[in-house]
Amino acid sequence: MGSTVVSTFFEQTRKLSDAIAVRHKRDGEWVTISWTQYGDLVRRAAGGFRSLGIDAGDRGAILSTNRYEWHVADIAIQSCGGITVPIYPTNSPIQVAYIAGHAEVKVIVCENAAQLAKVQEVRGDLPALKKAVVMDPTGVTEDDFVMTWDALLAAGDAFNAEHPGDIDEHVAAVKPEDLCTVVYTSGTTGPPKGAMLTHHNIVWTCETLSKVLEGEPGDRRLSYLPLSHIAERATSHFQQIYLGFETWFATSIDTLREDLVACKPTVIFGVPRVWEKFYAGIRNMIENLPDEQREMAEQAIQLGLKRVEAEQAGTSLPPELEEKYQEADGKLFALARGALGLDQARALVSGAAPINPEVLRFFHAIGLPIAEVYGQTEDSGPTSINRPGKVKIGTVGPPLDGVEVKIAEDGEVLVRGGNVGPGYYKDPIATKEFIDGEGWMHSGDIGELDEDGYLRITDRKKDLIITAAGKNVAPQVIENMLKYSPWVSQVVVIGDRRPFLTALITLDQEKVTAFAEQKSIPFKDFSELVAHPDVQQLVVNAVQEVNANLARVEQIKKWHVFDREFAMENEEITPTLKVRRKAIIDKNADLIEELYQR
Repeated sequence: MGSTVVSTFFEQTRKLSDAIAVRHKRDGEWVTISWTQYGDLVRRAAGGFRSLGIDAGDRGAILSTNRYEWHVADIAIQSCGGITVPIYPTNSPIQVAYIAGHAEVKVIVCENAAQLAKVQEVRGDLPALKKAVVMDPTGVTEDDFVMTWDALLAAGDAFNAEHPGDIDEHVAAVKPEDLCTVVYTSGTTGPPKGAMLTHHNIVWTCETLSKVLEGEPGDRRLSYLPLSHIAERATSHFQQIYLGFETWFATSIDTLREDLVACKPTVIFGVPRVWEKFYAGIRNMIENLPDEQREMAEQAIQLGLKRVEAEQAGTSLPPELEEKYQEADGKLFALARGALGLDQARALVSGAAPINPEVLRFFHAIGLPIAEVYGQTEDSGPTSINRPGKVKIGTVGPPLDGVEVKIAEDGEVLVRGGNVGPGYYKDPIATKEFIDGEGWMHSGDIGELDEDGYLRITDRKKDLIITAAGKNVAPQVIENMLKYSPWVSQVVVIGDRRPFLTALITLDQEKVTAFAEQKSIPFKDFSELVAHPDVQQLVVNAVQEVNANLARVEQIKKWHVFDREFAMENEEITPTLKVRRKAIIDKNADLIEELYQR
């Protein structure tokens, strides 16, 4: 393979030619793009960017949800020698202005009129920005600043006809040490920082990861999480370029279930919230079965959990129980896997945030052995991953080959390897704090390595709670335990320099509403339902169950239940559905004080 992302891409287009590279929806129907067509689109778009003056080292931004044009624009910018700057489509105009301004982008590719409007609102603050390109032209008027995607491709045709060797020359001139992308971390605190990743970082990571998640003929992956996040971009885009599989584009996160059934991915990456929702859906389906069928399903799951326990201990079930499990797998679990569209998945991965081990045990029990991966934007995505067939639940696996991990004296996880980028864009002070003189990246996570070299992450360094009595508490462990309750969707545990722990809790609206209907509880809206004593008792029971398995200092003494879930538009969760702890605590400071005054 090539030594840069772009040289690898064009090598694949020549090698795979008529094979399918992309499937996406058009007018409700799945349509395909071959590798040859993919390469042609990139050349046309790159020519268009060159006609706009994009050259080596220039920055081009993409502001869009997942669609094939996102991939094309990304490689096209890099084919000019440029650097891609992804921006979350959920970002506000102010956030767009910060990222585009800090990166000094010259061109920004917007999905539609709504995204373009954000750019136009802050255009006066972006002196480096010369042009906005819009993928979906509906409601868009072209002028000296705005051009459509089709117009970009047409400009590329004209440029390439006049300068036939230009794109190839620019691709050949890209060096492994050149910046490939600057990814602004969504961050749970403060303004985003631009993590720099080189072509070497990306290609090295793809090569190393491919030894764990090997490519096979006919492989398919579904792109549905934000491409602006390194995890999705690495999974369905960069690895596609390296391995040559098909990438399917989900219509939206809301159509995930039906898109999974259509795609039947062979490898799938999900964040914990996705797996938790699948888990809740399966549990809900089982609860609604007739009594006899429900009892059979629960018995089968318990048998599956015993099998998982045996596997984790390095043993196996007795032959007669294994035979019963295989019978249950064929009659029940295979149906569940098919209903999720995961019946052909040979590798399932969870990352971007910690997941409750009990959720993992459940999926392992029904034949979906999810492997946790750990990493961050600054090291191209993965640091460590559980290997297929060698998953140790509760850990994030051993480091990737060639990646060094050590634990600092204060418990912080330090990382060194070819995946670690050069630091933060235009921020030498933050870079020096993050990567020390010996090349160790300071992850900000607290963890430990077990006797087999598997890494276990306990919490974020800055999130650790030190109670008024001086006891250290890892809030994420407690939060994940509470989220295992079918009624609870999100939790923030509080207690730093406090006499005891409290929690802010949101409920699963669908599950709680179904409970109310089953119990014939009258309510006008969800706010009224949350206040109902029977619903409050569900939370009491969930908290008591968790507290029973915790040391006294770790127990939740008081809590508040919200009548809505934390939302991205309120800047309470990140685009990968991680809770913004500091933002939520700051926003609810008065409420938290009340909990401690009661």
